[in-house]
Amino acid sequence: MQGNTPVECEILNVIQGAGIWPDCEDKTQLLQAIETLIAGGGSGGGGVVAGSEIGSVSAFAMPTPPTGWLVCDGSAISRTEYADLFAAISTLWGDGDQVSTFNLPDLRGEFVRGFDDGRGVDDGRVFGSFQLDEFKAHAHDVNYTQFSLGVNGGSSGTTGISGAAASGSTGGQETRPRNIAMTYAIKAFYPTSA
Repeated sequence: MQGNTPVECEILNVIQGAGIWPDCEDKTQLLQAIETLIAGGGSGGGGVVAGSEIGSVSAFAMPTPPTGWLVCDGSAISRTEYADLFAAISTLWGDGDQVSTFNLPDLRGEFVRGFDDGRGVDDGRVFGSFQLDEFKAHAHDVNYTQFSLGVNGGSSGTTGISGAAASGSTGGQETRPRNIAMTYAIKAFYPTSA
């Protein structure tokens, strides 16, 4: 279906962007489309707003993401029920049962790092690969000089001793920057209006 004016075309784009097939007899479709787009984080199947396409990952300021999103917890989910998501990410994050399921990424407790893709900052990384924590090689040298005065048979003198030592251990159980915990979720499907 095509519109005859720019306004009609724009309204049809919004309706179709929400995954609704236009029906000239249904005068509630624009409202349904707007409600669907709002509930889906701003995008229907047409990609009206970037950032909520199937397979995109977002951080949420609540423990449970909105409808259409699944927590990135490594779960194995159905390849048929979430066919659009499976088409987008396939088995990159896990094969599931290798037949009817695939895995979501597991971002619980993880920091996400941008894929280097040849820049050379995080050289040699494969997209989606896990990396353990690490300190850059360094040393903590402490130089010291110690003097002692002694009295030996009525004569006095000084003895100088110098050397180096390592600092003591300090810190916690991991290396981390300041941070705040939020819920990472992946766009899995576009909700349909009732």
